[in-house]
Amino acid sequence: MKIVYLLCSVIIWFSKMSYLNQKQIEEYLALINDGEISEDDLEDSDTEGNENFYENGDDLLHDLESPLEEENDDPDNDPFMAGDPPLINEATANDTAVPQVPFPSTSQSSRRATMRGLVWKVKKIVLNSDQTAFHGDTTYPPELKDEATTGTPYSIFSHFITSEIVQRIVEESNLYSVQKNVTKPLNLSETELRKFMAILIYMSVIKYPNVRLYWSNTVGFQPIKDIMTVNRFETIRRFLHFNNNEKHLPKEHPQHDRLHKIRPIISHLNEKFALVPMEQKLSIDEQMCATKVAHFMKQYLPNKPHKWGFKLYVMCSVKGYAHKFEIYTGQENERLPDEPDFGPVGNIVVRLARGVPRHINHIIYFDNFYTSVPLVTYLAKQGIYSLGTVQSNRLVNCKLPDKKTMMKKSVPRGTYEEQMTEFDGIDLTAVTWKDNKVVTFLSSYVGAEPVGQVERFDKAKKTRIKISCPHIIKEYNAHMGGVDLMDSFIGRYRIAMRSRKWYLRIFYHLLDMTVINSWLVYKNLKTTEANSSVLNLCNYRLELAEVLAKVNNSFELCNKRGRPSTSNSVEMEIQAKKRRGPAQHIPPKDIRTDNVGHWPGNCVRSRCKMPGCKGYTQNRCEKCGVALCLTTTKNCFKNFHM
Repeated sequence: MKIVYLLCSVIIWFSKMSYLNQKQIEEYLALINDGEISEDDLEDSDTEGNENFYENGDDLLHDLESPLEEENDDPDNDPFMAGDPPLINEATANDTAVPQVPFPSTSQSSRRATMRGLVWKVKKIVLNSDQTAFHGDTTYPPELKDEATTGTPYSIFSHFITSEIVQRIVEESNLYSVQKNVTKPLNLSETELRKFMAILIYMSVIKYPNVRLYWSNTVGFQPIKDIMTVNRFETIRRFLHFNNNEKHLPKEHPQHDRLHKIRPIISHLNEKFALVPMEQKLSIDEQMCATKVAHFMKQYLPNKPHKWGFKLYVMCSVKGYAHKFEIYTGQENERLPDEPDFGPVGNIVVRLARGVPRHINHIIYFDNFYTSVPLVTYLAKQGIYSLGTVQSNRLVNCKLPDKKTMMKKSVPRGTYEEQMTEFDGIDLTAVTWKDNKVVTFLSSYVGAEPVGQVERFDKAKKTRIKISCPHIIKEYNAHMGGVDLMDSFIGRYRIAMRSRKWYLRIFYHLLDMTVINSWLVYKNLKTTEANSSVLNLCNYRLELAEVLAKVNNSFELCNKRGRPSTSNSVEMEIQAKKRRGPAQHIPPKDIRTDNVGHWPGNCVRSRCKMPGCKGYTQNRCEKCGVALCLTTTKNCFKNFHM
């Protein structure tokens, strides 16, 4: 341990003396902790938040002075702070970037030379509605479009968490258990893994302070207790695995992947998320996977609600649907041969935008952490408009008033100025506007006109006043919040179970993201139905968990085309009955129609639960738990399960 402290101190001292660049420091840190953790019983504890990961002040200093990428001093939720971080200097960019790919028109040297020759003019950008009209197709693919009338939470969720990835997780988990102890295999099945995910989703809605309390005899949660025992749940959690450790390349290998343990899940979800067609307007922003686990990839972002955790870069629609994401590791991913190099930050946007269709007028919004003149120009040449807040030092030769000038009392609130330039044949406009602070925007498609008005509170007059607001500000505020909306959805019902295994914490976060995406697809497919019949997020998660826990996955569920079946008629009657008022719980359609485990049993004489039947019976379905007629003249039991 003393050696580790000494090595950390040496790293910090050398970094302050500028003898080590960022990449070298990260390599030294990776030697201390390569992502593995101790494989003792402590890793399965759910007391992550109560642990002290810093034994002394040196450890805390090491974490705070970590050379990994830190949060921008000018965060997206407050882009007006005075401490704007400078651009990455040339030495750092050359040290950390991958070898340059020949790309003459966008090389760094030629780009810098062109930037120095930028000429800004007091001029307004003018694009008519036809030039920015969206020419893409937002129609869902056939496999999702068929869910419009018969889709259930489970069937839509299964388009993202498919049987293939479930089988992959089962195989890797069983392999990992044998690698740990060949005499005690896990023997996990696909059905059992779905039950495990059902418990996780239940726990995201029903909050207990400790995992074992869900199985308590006094205050336990019965639906979870009925799924599996607590010992089996903890055993699955202990051996849950997603990739073979024996295939993990060493750190010295050029193809070494720091996310090897979770890579199959990341690749699979990105592939499935991309199946949903993109809307015209998209936004890119950071997202936090909150955790306090001790790991060198963990980031500290002081301006986020969850300050510690793994950082994700996500591209979302205005409604919050996540089309693509990547997890920050400190490694610079390789660029494709036809992609320019905009540095570590600009390349994030380029990678996330790879799946965006070209030349149909998509628009991407981002904050000043990403925005630069070369990046906005590159996207425009690809047929993608963009808009973002920008740091003033990235607008070379621009004569817009600086913050000190704009913040003078003689300059009234609502003052704005606009200037325009041409870079590599693309017209760009920059607008600076004074609100309570000064903000500057850069865009390739929209400017200050038409100018509107917004209300603000005037402290001197003690009343609300109207001030001028350029159109570019309204455009940005209306469409930049997609990632924040996804964050708010996840935050309502987050899988908060703690773990010292870092890849499990990421898996829980990605499972939350998948549930949200499936819910957004479900809502979009149900737009023609009454709002009262569309499940809210809480009920959606509860129904999804119930089906995952009970449905037998050996029978494939499919939606038949053609005339409505008896099952659809029964389902409509059941939903109408639920809306009329409180009633006995009826299992979801996916459970009723799975054709497995529905055995008749005896019960106290009760009214039949088949819609339209007013008879009484002493027969019930053991799996569904409802009374149903089963006689020679009336077979409600059969009709209910069709």
